[in-house]
Amino acid sequence: MSAQYDQIGAKVADWDVLPVRSEYIEGHTFFKALGSVEAQSVLDLACGDGLYTRQLKARGARRAVGVDVSEEMIGGARRQEEAQSLGIEYVVADVADMAPLGVFDCVTAVYLLHYASSPEHLLRMCRNIHSHLKPGGRFVTYTFNPGFSAKGPNSTRYGITMLDFPESPREGQGISAELHTRTPFTIHFSYWSQATYEQALREAGFQRLTWMRPECSAEGLSRYGQEFWRDYLDNPHAVALRCER
Repeated sequence: MSAQYDQIGAKVADWDVLPVRSEYIEGHTFFKALGSVEAQSVLDLACGDGLYTRQLKARGARRAVGVDVSEEMIGGARRQEEAQSLGIEYVVADVADMAPLGVFDCVTAVYLLHYASSPEHLLRMCRNIHSHLKPGGRFVTYTFNPGFSAKGPNSTRYGITMLDFPESPREGQGISAELHTRTPFTIHFSYWSQATYEQALREAGFQRLTWMRPECSAEGLSRYGQEFWRDYLDNPHAVALRCER
């Protein structure tokens, strides 16, 4: 995963403003699942260039730490921190193997779990996430939708297209998605079923798992209209998942 994001580099900044990536869908749903972070400590995994890490700090997080396996992504995040200091710490690490960074009120991860290369790798990720949470803490992630259907709508107008998605994907099968930014790029990850995600999370120690389909914010509906979003909301490429320790 680090290699592909090292190569993508600054293109990720364009990704952040795509319709599906904006506060209208992804951000709106993610923060609704997360709840308030006021005066809390937050560990933001797969932070990329720090898009959500900065938003967490802006929403009142007392401490915010961003982690990503890509040195290129963390370099971009650190440059933004140098330009406008928010007091955010950034660390280069593979979530499955990262050293202890403290104990946090919540852990977040927008696009992480589907990069697991095997069930064992996924379990190591989940165990390390769990170990960084306080008792009663929560892990909220946004991950590829295990229920995505090749037969459903897959429109380019939202900024992302699943490429040659199989009707019946296998566990661990490689999946590709094209991002329609000013300089389009493709990302590659693995398909894991809902059962595989839940098994790893429960084995890691999480007690309550709540899946949340994406919702559109009032602002998004006002700007684009309900009909614009219908196809995406009927067959979203990603969903939110809240896990409680």
